[in-house]
Amino acid sequence: MNNISILLRNLEFSDTGKYTCHVKNPKENYLQHQATIFLQVVDKLEEVDNTVTLIILAVVGGVIGVLVFILLVKKFIAFIIKKTQEKKKECLVSSSGNDNTENGLPGSKAEEKAPKKV
Repeated sequence: MNNISILLRNLEFSDTGKYTCHVKNPKENYLQHQATIFLQVVDKLEEVDNTVTLIILAVVGGVIGVLVFILLVKKFIAFIIKKTQEKKKECLVSSSGNDNTENGLPGSKAEEKAPKKV
């Protein structure tokens, strides 16, 4: 916002120097502004090759993703094992709760006849 970029082509080293820009802003009823800039012409703009950086970031991101996945699988397996063990405990408790041997209910030891002495 409120930035202006100018691309200059076919510059010579002799074009280096101070320049004054005159700008009219339509939002301010075409009020004229001016600014002085210093232009420095350089030999060539070098573009930086980011391929290696992108490869490194991709590998690091992939490794982090694999670690997170492994930890999630581990948590899931631990959860399943815990639930399975809880089910087994519930089965043991419920089967011992149906044992009426001490309550004198049908099927209890109280109904068993004492062995006959001969």
